[in-house]
Amino acid sequence: MSRLVESTLGPQWIRVRLQNPPHNGLTPDLCQQLAQVLQAAAANPEIRAILLDASGKSFCVGADLRWAAQHGPKAFSTLVRAMHQVCEIMLTAPKPVVCSIAGAAAGGGMSIALCADVRLASQRATFRLAYPQVAVSLDGGSSFRLPQLIGMGKTQSLLYDDRNLGAAEARELGLVHEVLHPERLEERAWQRLETLAKGPTLAFGESKRLLNPPEWVRERLEKEAEAMDRMARTQDAAQAMGSFLGKKPLRYEGR
Repeated sequence: MSRLVESTLGPQWIRVRLQNPPHNGLTPDLCQQLAQVLQAAAANPEIRAILLDASGKSFCVGADLRWAAQHGPKAFSTLVRAMHQVCEIMLTAPKPVVCSIAGAAAGGGMSIALCADVRLASQRATFRLAYPQVAVSLDGGSSFRLPQLIGMGKTQSLLYDDRNLGAAEARELGLVHEVLHPERLEERAWQRLETLAKGPTLAFGESKRLLNPPEWVRERLEKEAEAMDRMARTQDAAQAMGSFLGKKPLRYEGR
């Protein structure tokens, strides 16, 4: 199995980086490797803050198209459950998680980014839910994280319009905390990471538990996974995947 996740351990912090070129697409292997690294970091009392970023020009564009072409939409259920392990750890880890978003974050990639406690974006970053594009429902915690962060009305607009957002608009909506010049992003991410690693870790962790109770997070993620099980079996999902991969026109049938 190739290494799709790289980690660097420092004094009181860890940097975790996605590296699945060209766009850091999600596969079950990547999600399992990421969950393993994050779980170890969450359980290690010597690590007091976590930074998640990605190599290349994209943060993460959702499901890896090469994997999707081989396995089809029905295999999305397997991918979603692997990804949900990552999301659960990020949301419930008893320490701050910083996410640095240098490029495109779409679908599951956007959802993973939203699970972080502190979200920093480059001016070049873009965001898109993209779930309607492949005729599947929300996952990765986005069904509850988006309303938490930006409210129900704006969440509905993002879902039904399904358009690309620039970094400035994402900041205005509340999806990210800061937008920085591309050359400043990494420096600022390190600053936030190191500051948080020196902070009141126990208090941060307890506050996270109150904001997102682990049992509630687990229940909501399971509801999303069950919905994906249903959506992955629809004709619309099968046709949408074929159209998306083949760049062909698509007509949804509602079945």
